[in-house]
Amino acid sequence: MLSVINSHGRSALKYGESRLRQTRMVKLAKSFFWGSALWLLPVVAMTTPAFCLSGDFHAGGVGNCSGCHSMHQANSASEYLLLNSDPSSICINCHSGLGGPNSLSVFSPDGSALTPGGDFYWLTRSFSWLDGSSPGDSHGHNVVARDFNLFPDRLKTHAPGGTFPSAQLGCTSCHDPHGQAGGDQRWQNYPISGSGSYGELPEPGTVRGNYRLLGDDSYRPAHGVAFSQGAPIARQSSISPFQETDTAHVDYGSGMSEWCGNCHGELLRGNHVTPEGSFAHPAGRDARLEQEVIDTYNTYLRTGDYTGSAATSYLQFVPFERGTSDLLALDPHSTQGPSASANVMCLSCHRAHASAFSAGGRWDFTAALLVDSHPAVGDTGATAGDVYFSYYGRNLATEFGSGQGSFCEKCHGSPMP
Repeated sequence: MLSVINSHGRSALKYGESRLRQTRMVKLAKSFFWGSALWLLPVVAMTTPAFCLSGDFHAGGVGNCSGCHSMHQANSASEYLLLNSDPSSICINCHSGLGGPNSLSVFSPDGSALTPGGDFYWLTRSFSWLDGSSPGDSHGHNVVARDFNLFPDRLKTHAPGGTFPSAQLGCTSCHDPHGQAGGDQRWQNYPISGSGSYGELPEPGTVRGNYRLLGDDSYRPAHGVAFSQGAPIARQSSISPFQETDTAHVDYGSGMSEWCGNCHGELLRGNHVTPEGSFAHPAGRDARLEQEVIDTYNTYLRTGDYTGSAATSYLQFVPFERGTSDLLALDPHSTQGPSASANVMCLSCHRAHASAFSAGGRWDFTAALLVDSHPAVGDTGATAGDVYFSYYGRNLATEFGSGQGSFCEKCHGSPMP
């Protein structure tokens, strides 16, 4: 079984029989999301020699070559001389395990990876109840990582609003493993000296990388579509780099929806009407929040309660873009609500990876009252942990009340009691 050792080397997580195909084990303390020192520590493998590297794994924006490729011992099922069957399995080798504020995992065994992007664990969980169901394939982006039993979306053949083939979706469909920054002028630009995720200043004669190593304009994922929109501006806490709460979160600046539009372009049409004739919620730089929405967000505490203040109104379940391209102007610990420059974005409602809910929602879009969300206690396929982690460990009934309506109300308001 595969054992993934956590970042402090204190515990090991043993995965099930489905992971027996993995014959080496990797021990990491940081990831490319951290953007600083990433040490690959030696570990004991059960069937192969220990795999040992040291140094900055994603230094200069690009991963250590031998961490992903092998000249003579590549996986026979892979392309590009990869050590695993596919690129996403390479990524998940390091980015799996128990979640936590400083855990680099995006694929946990129990839903505990409470990252801003969510947890691919939810793709493996399907729930059903008396009058409904929530299949795992509907819970987010179905990345293909065969070594970890993650397979193509069985519900959709292409990206909604685009042509990207679902069968080819993987981590590198969004994240550039070779760290491009600066569009198609990559090789003419200054070298990358640090992450673009945490707001640190680059060294003289160098530049920052992109936020989360996201593909830049002119990035072309293998088997995918060429990007025309550059990476977004956003800043995550360097203290809790994998956490999302009201006080430690990604502070989004600009460009997220436009970047999502590289694959989902038809969902961002200027007239907000899809080719099928249905209405699409505005999102992106042109979807500035109206003053009524700003006032509602900044005073709304819960259904029917508008006694809040702008200084403490930020809610992790309903983020927004502040409307700035200045990375240093962003504060990932700010609880300040939106101003006149703010806009709604795709991630105001959805998670980038996966969630417990349909469409990768930040909350259950089908529940009129959030206490009626699924997964719920008693649902087929649901564990107590699934219920707990679905809302990032927050007890909505206790915190917001049993009458709390959809978090759509954070922007659009609720009837007064």
